[in-house]
Amino acid sequence: MNAPRPHIGHEEEAVLVHQACAGDSRAFGTLVDRYKGPVYRLCLRYVRDPDAEDLAQETFLRAFVNRERFDVDRPFLPWLLVIARNLCLDRLRGRKREPGADADVSSIAHGGPTAEETVSTREAIEDLERSLARLPEGQREAIAMYHFDGLSYREMADVMEAPVGTIMTWLHRGRARLRELMRSGGDETMRNNGGARVAPVGSDR
Repeated sequence: MNAPRPHIGHEEEAVLVHQACAGDSRAFGTLVDRYKGPVYRLCLRYVRDPDAEDLAQETFLRAFVNRERFDVDRPFLPWLLVIARNLCLDRLRGRKREPGADADVSSIAHGGPTAEETVSTREAIEDLERSLARLPEGQREAIAMYHFDGLSYREMADVMEAPVGTIMTWLHRGRARLRELMRSGGDETMRNNGGARVAPVGSDR
């Protein structure tokens, strides 16, 4: 389920991070190209466009302005996601709305359907989006960060400001609930379509 990012090796990324934190805008631009997808997707899970795009851009602006505060020995993406998440929560608090109430998960299903794909595949992706949107915020974020952004438990804990054990619980419960929602969605679709069942979500890894 993981979507590939522009490839940067660990050592190369470390060099880029050091250069960016020293003020090298070109190095920072390379990091932006690598991580703009995960940052934008996180924003889109909290707010709709064009707010999501604006907040993603604000994330990178703040990261560059505050680059001297970053610990260059730590992973760069979780730090970006912390900034993005805080910006989204601040935006939602300003509107007096609950986090996730306006979430749009349409960008979560990587490799979305094209004109050549089958109807059943399109329905499966739509069902996945609807099911993800029905999960509690913690479970939804845990699944997205682990399966789609490729973060580790420790990195997810840093972003979501929760213990690793809580992250693992959210991920486990979210997967189980997602399977239930997908199965119930598939059963409903099968009844509506005269027996054409939508394939359920894949098994845990």
